[in-house]
Amino acid sequence: MQRKSLSLDIQKLLSLLRNPSAGLALRGVEDFPYGVAGAGLSIVGFFLWVLSVQHQIKRAISFLYDIAVIPIVGYGAAFKYLLLAILSLAALAASLSLVGNRLGRRKRAWIKVVTHQGASQLLFGAGYLVSALVAFLSLNLSFVLTVGLLLLSLIMLTVHALELHEVDRRQTFPVIASAIVLYVVLLSVVWILLF
Repeated sequence: MQRKSLSLDIQKLLSLLRNPSAGLALRGVEDFPYGVAGAGLSIVGFFLWVLSVQHQIKRAISFLYDIAVIPIVGYGAAFKYLLLAILSLAALAASLSLVGNRLGRRKRAWIKVVTHQGASQLLFGAGYLVSALVAFLSLNLSFVLTVGLLLLSLIMLTVHALELHEVDRRQTFPVIASAIVLYVVLLSVVWILLF
């Protein structure tokens, strides 16, 4: 039995970094590692941003940190944010896919959704890493950058879901509204369970 080696083409990764929409041209199972790599970098980048923000907060208020702040920004909280990032990305992709499969003209298997949507997150993972570095210079700028990245990621994933599921123009608003409502409900449940 021959095993395929798991390797990623640098040119394809650079293409995804330059244009996240290049993820729509990927093939489902064959290009699945690109989806995992993109989603993984996004999650790791966000987690490193959380850690850098925590470090800066600790440094800024070091005299109070040991007394009052550890429960708010300690390492346990950082891992909760890591879990939140993972579940948030999964909930958004699942919401968009469930609604897209229901109301769109084209049904997609989960592996194709992960491949296309995950690969599009590569740029945002790199952005979160940059934002983590910026946090050491300016927390305010880092927060603005991260909020912008989160909003842009939401827009990108939504636009991609509309294309992937071939949603009719007349169905665009119901699909987006339904998916976002489902996402907010799922994220609220996760938030309540984690915090």
